[in-house]
Amino acid sequence: MIIKLKIGAEIMKEMKLNFFEENDMKANKERIEKLRADLLKYNQYYYTNNESLISDVEYDTLMNELKDLEEKYPEYKSKVSPTVIVGASNLRENKFQKITHKKPMLSLSNTYNEEEIGDFIDRIKKLLPEENNIKYALELKLDGLSISVQYEKGKLVRGVTRGDGAIGEDVTENIMEIGTIPHTLKEPLDMEIRGEIVLPISKFESLNERRMEAGEEVFANPRNAASGTLRQIDASIIKERGLDCYFYFIVDAKNYGIQTHSESIKYMESLGIKTTGVCEVLDTASALKKRIDYWEQEKEKLDYETDGMVIKVDNLDFWDELGNTTKSPRWAIAYKFPAKQVTTTLLGITWQVGRTGKVTPVAELEEVLLSGSKVKRASLHNFHEIERKDIRIGDKVFIEKAAEIIPQVVKSIKEFRNGSEEMITEPDKCPVCGSAVAREEGQVDIKCTNPNCPGKIKGRIEYFVSRDAMNIGGFGSKMVEKMLELGFIKNVGDIYDLKTHKEDLENIEKMGKRSVENLLDSIEASKNRDYSKVVYALGIPFIGKYSGKLLAEASKNIDNLMKMEIEELMEIDGIGDKGAKAVYDFFRDEENIELINILRGHGLQFAVEEKEEEDQANQIFSGKTFLFTGTLKNFKREEIKEEIEKLGGKNLAAVSKNLDYLIIGEKAGSKLKKAQELGTVKILTEEEFIEICKNNNKN
Repeated sequence: MIIKLKIGAEIMKEMKLNFFEENDMKANKERIEKLRADLLKYNQYYYTNNESLISDVEYDTLMNELKDLEEKYPEYKSKVSPTVIVGASNLRENKFQKITHKKPMLSLSNTYNEEEIGDFIDRIKKLLPEENNIKYALELKLDGLSISVQYEKGKLVRGVTRGDGAIGEDVTENIMEIGTIPHTLKEPLDMEIRGEIVLPISKFESLNERRMEAGEEVFANPRNAASGTLRQIDASIIKERGLDCYFYFIVDAKNYGIQTHSESIKYMESLGIKTTGVCEVLDTASALKKRIDYWEQEKEKLDYETDGMVIKVDNLDFWDELGNTTKSPRWAIAYKFPAKQVTTTLLGITWQVGRTGKVTPVAELEEVLLSGSKVKRASLHNFHEIERKDIRIGDKVFIEKAAEIIPQVVKSIKEFRNGSEEMITEPDKCPVCGSAVAREEGQVDIKCTNPNCPGKIKGRIEYFVSRDAMNIGGFGSKMVEKMLELGFIKNVGDIYDLKTHKEDLENIEKMGKRSVENLLDSIEASKNRDYSKVVYALGIPFIGKYSGKLLAEASKNIDNLMKMEIEELMEIDGIGDKGAKAVYDFFRDEENIELINILRGHGLQFAVEEKEEEDQANQIFSGKTFLFTGTLKNFKREEIKEEIEKLGGKNLAAVSKNLDYLIIGEKAGSKLKKAQELGTVKILTEEEFIEICKNNNKN
């Protein structure tokens, strides 16, 4: 009896295991099929519709999951799986003829983890055990549209897109309009080269501005814009939008006597073919990581999008030995930078009130990793933008970091809608105080009409203590809220009386004696901020950092500024009619006058110091105007603007007869040509400008 029971128990156990195993197999099969269907759909939209439905990070995550499942369950492998094919699974009929690539255009395997660079090198060493001098070429990975260009006897005869890796589309007519793709090589060669078509960031921004003005949907990123532009039926649009192209590969390079990939880059350049100019040869994982870290920062100075770095074994003979998988070469890997643009879900809207009373929407998001930090809130700018972009609660949305700082919603992805999404309505009352809101004539923003709205007060204080204004460290948004809640401050003037609450401050949770001392020291130090910073900190509408400086220079002190009429203010170069009226009105408000007297009593700087005036008079570029063009190696855009202003110069937006100096970087274009035609503009290289700065500092 006992034996029978044991046998029965074993059978039941086996049946149970088989049941769970079968269910597990079924679930994984369904997941594999779902992943394939989704990835093929995303490929189709990306390669044929010029539209991204998900971010690169999400796509790569899903692709890696599918790869792992197919490895675990080889019985479910398929020849048409996205893990095998490259690009779009099927190219739809359109105006572009289908062309079979002589050699497949493979995609690169990629990683977001720097540690896997070491793993890649270890794999190479295992596959090439006899070699002890393996070098690696490091290049920028451009985020654009892959293209293969063929030359016969040095003449351009064909341009073909990647397509599915085996078959692409003939876009010869269109690439002829890209000025940086040579129609004729410097030598009469038969050659196929591959590169990346991009839309420069500056061109992308102006294109989207024009589309916004025309009421058209904007492009989510330069890559989509480049792809959409190249596929235009009217080829002239390509020239108009200013597409660019950089090449990185010669098909069958060894046929030209080339032994290494780095040599092939130099050879292309000698033929008049444009490359990024970045191809560094290194031999260790640590050296590669060091340069990758450098380029992760340096990429912000470039006028084209780069989403990572490509590492290739440099020796071409080793390429043959290492070979390829069905989709990727074994001799290369792409390291991707942290994502600047990702997709997430819009969970709701919070309406905020700023210092001027402007009511703005903030997107509440499903938390997501963006540019190395967790993001769950993003800017939606205003209700007009929500309407224009047709954004709804529940939508899948693209978000990105503007200038690597502020997350913002780029667009909604309507293809994911299921009917449960909610329309967003504009509030008719202030979300903070409940007062009526109103829209000024000709403005898109609504404003709270209550002058004493707590939201306005909080916004003014946050603005006043910010880095660009009084630069009071340790006084963030939460601290402002706490001080208002406790009644220690009611306006910006009260900040300078916080020292009377020192003991109370020390008793606040998470503050402590040291934190309080640092805060009070920072408040005291802010009294030495320049007059121009104080003008900016007052929060006058339409007056930013630059215009605050102009007002300070023109007025010399606050008393003069308060007396100025609108006409006088408008005579200040750089102060428009709106700014002039805002300044005039600000100083006719008794509460503002009272605030200034309070701040004056606390010892803030309300005049240009004599030393400051003397320094300004001695600045070598005092009164001179500047503009820069091309790719700068040593400065970010804001950095060079600040340096120019330090030397007394003024930044202009365009070449004109009022321009004194044009600073040129690499690949300077139309601005340089126009400056040369004027004949009155002094042209400085970046190096010459740096030398002038150094000499000025010495003096």
